[in-house]
Amino acid sequence: MNALRFVLVVALVVSGVAVAVPAAGDVPDARIVVSDVSVSPTAPEPQNTTTVEFTVENSAGSATGVALDRVALEARNDDAVYAEASGLGSLSVGDDVTLELTTAFETAGVRDLALVVETDDEDGTTVTATRPVTVVVGGVDAAGVTDDVQVDARTVDPDELEEDEQPDVGLSPDAVLGGNDDSEEEDEQLRTSLIRVEVTNFGTATARDVTVAPTAGNESLPRLSVPNVAAGETESVLFDAGAFDEPTRFGFEAAYTLGTDRSTSDTTLEYRPNRGEIVLTDIDVTFEDGTVTITGNAANRGLGEVNSAIVAVEGTEHVSPAYPARNYFVGTVPESEFVRFDLTADVDRANATAVPVTVTYLAGGEPYERTVELPIDGAPSDTGDDSGVPLSIVALTAVSGSVTLVGGAALGWRRSRGRD
Repeated sequence: MNALRFVLVVALVVSGVAVAVPAAGDVPDARIVVSDVSVSPTAPEPQNTTTVEFTVENSAGSATGVALDRVALEARNDDAVYAEASGLGSLSVGDDVTLELTTAFETAGVRDLALVVETDDEDGTTVTATRPVTVVVGGVDAAGVTDDVQVDARTVDPDELEEDEQPDVGLSPDAVLGGNDDSEEEDEQLRTSLIRVEVTNFGTATARDVTVAPTAGNESLPRLSVPNVAAGETESVLFDAGAFDEPTRFGFEAAYTLGTDRSTSDTTLEYRPNRGEIVLTDIDVTFEDGTVTITGNAANRGLGEVNSAIVAVEGTEHVSPAYPARNYFVGTVPESEFVRFDLTADVDRANATAVPVTVTYLAGGEPYERTVELPIDGAPSDTGDDSGVPLSIVALTAVSGSVTLVGGAALGWRRSRGRD
């Protein structure tokens, strides 16, 4: 590879990264790459010399040599040209050249510029590469750069999606976002697992090189790229939580460059999957002549229909399911609906303090199961808690054993893997 070096001394500012684009919009034979851009000093003082060095390469993947027709420093937000040079020679396939552009800035401030490299290939096609460059003259404080970038996350329904948003999510083949507009009746809204992560810039300079790093508990997930966020603007990206079928606490950390500093902002989201979820509410436990009667509601607080729900008394050494209601087939429970149930059990009152009740159901075709222990004495007729049975009196029984939950803990359903 031949290496050429030119020094251009002009009154300009340089910044950025470049991608080759043909004038006509087709894929070019020449593949021009602008790389290794550096500004020295990184935070120049006003009226002092600033040097920008960069490399232009005719990639080895190119099919043609090129002539370096023009290099220019231009404003990114208007048509102003700060400096330009032309007739810089040619680059064969695989050749590169290092250029230096030198300037001085009169006043402090943030300069958002674009380095433009124009070339002609052997067929006469113009191929242009541009790369953004930001120079913070006088440093962050003198340039008046303030950092106030915030990130927010929330679940979204398909009807909330913007026209230019194209979610890449694993929907079933017959799924239609937003329902069928040709139907005379209102179709049930298709719910997806989409989370919109929004990055808002309340600062005074553009937030550049923005990435969002999601986490699920202690697990790091692939990063998401977000467009540069101008001052006073908001940019967003969609995150698909379809792989998570249990309630999950997601974290989203946005990393960005403001001026010359790299900073972060973060938020969390308590995610509930798009499926039905049964909880027991309005529980009433009474004891008479050795028999416990339990009444309550099997309520669906989830985001989908629940099927084949059964509420049953679990037998123990001191508790036995009893006629007439050893178990109760609740059946189908639509979203945000409930079904009343009754259960009966024979109890050794001298030794038993609670009656275990197991609920099984299907949500999204997957089986789920939970066992809660209902105290024989002192159970309120209305828990006053939309999460169901009071947490301080509930034991969550897994296939391999049981864990007692104390006040303030979260009740969790587990997918059934078979029952003993």
